Amino acid sequence: MPHPLSPRNRRHLLAGLAGLLIPLPAHALFRFNDGRDQVYVTAYVGTGYDSNVFANKAASSDVVFTGGAGMEYARKAGLIGVNASLGWDFGSFDTFSTEDFLNPSASLEFSKGTGRTTGAVQLNARRVSRADPTVGLRTDSWNYGINLNYRYPVMDRYSIAGNLGWDRIDYQDEGVTFVDLDSYTIGTDLFYNWRSDRDLLAGYRYRLSESSATSEGRDHSFYVGVSGRILSKLSGSARVGWTFHKNTYPAATTLPDLATSITEDTSDGLYVSLSGTWPATRKINFTLSLSQDFSTTSTNFQTETGTADLVGKFSHTVKFSTSANVGAGYTNYISGFVNNTPVFTPGFRGGDREDYYVTAGVGASYVISNHFTLSANYSYYENWSNLSDFTFSRHSIGLSLSTRW
Repeated sequence: MPHPLSPRNRRHLLAGLAGLLIPLPAHALFRFNDGRDQVYVTAYVGTGYDSNVFANKAASSDVVFTGGAGMEYARKAGLIGVNASLGWDFGSFDTFSTEDFLNPSASLEFSKGTGRTTGAVQLNARRVSRADPTVGLRTDSWNYGINLNYRYPVMDRYSIAGNLGWDRIDYQDEGVTFVDLDSYTIGTDLFYNWRSDRDLLAGYRYRLSESSATSEGRDHSFYVGVSGRILSKLSGSARVGWTFHKNTYPAATTLPDLATSITEDTSDGLYVSLSGTWPATRKINFTLSLSQDFSTTSTNFQTETGTADLVGKFSHTVKFSTSANVGAGYTNYISGFVNNTPVFTPGFRGGDREDYYVTAGVGASYVISNHFTLSANYSYYENWSNLSDFTFSRHSIGLSLSTRW
């Protein structure tokens, strides 16, 4: 039986997707209920070059063919708004054909933007294929999630907001290298309307992470911040505080000496979450993101991570625009728990590991017509580690044609 995305089938698939990009009749966009319900059809095809498909020291390169199709539904009527999407993305590698993928995705959102209580319920499911720099391998996983967020005015200038969420990462090769992870999050913020364009806030977030290796991580984060106008023309939200992190392990867990028992370990560190946009001019805007937090890797290592990203978007004409981005970050490996073996390892497999990276990229987009857009991009990623096996660089170039009706 031929591979689902063998060269022959790849040509057929590309031809079929190219057919989707032929100008569609007007009825491809559905409007009904006096225009309050709308259905959109989307598709894209593309190709690119990846200098490091697996994100590791070996730096194996390949040419990748990509594409996808989907539908979007939006309802803007009554008290509850609805947004839904359904799509498929495919990737076909010229050399590493075993890494080919066909990934479905779906999302559903119910939102309430008027009245005393506002908020939204969001559900999503998608299959993800990507390179994981933790171990230098490509992974395939199903990602599921549900999130509820709300805001309620208590009195005068005070209001409360919060969220409840669950996320699951289900790896297709779980039990060999990777471990599945369930994350539960509860957060509450108290807002004070200081000025018309700025709210002060204080909040708390609790997060429970459960891995299929029967270990657990608990985070308690306390923070203060601002929402709205952060500084000058920078608008968004910023939170700064402290996180207390605790891991627990099964009763039979030991240190690598196999004699010393250990059932928990603790750490703490800075908590930062910032996302803001600065409109420099009518045609130029910048988005800044900062984060500092604890997390669990795909291979069940507890880490402390920090990231900083700046994205600029430049509108040159009605049809032509460009973008540029720079970023940096680090990952400090705190501890690990070996799957199917009750052994706790400090650091990364018993040794110290710290990774640092920088990234940069540029992109361009040209609107061919009301329904077709041609895009090109280049990205650079450099990772340094005190363990030489995890030091690598990666260059990616892509070209795509997309349509939306």
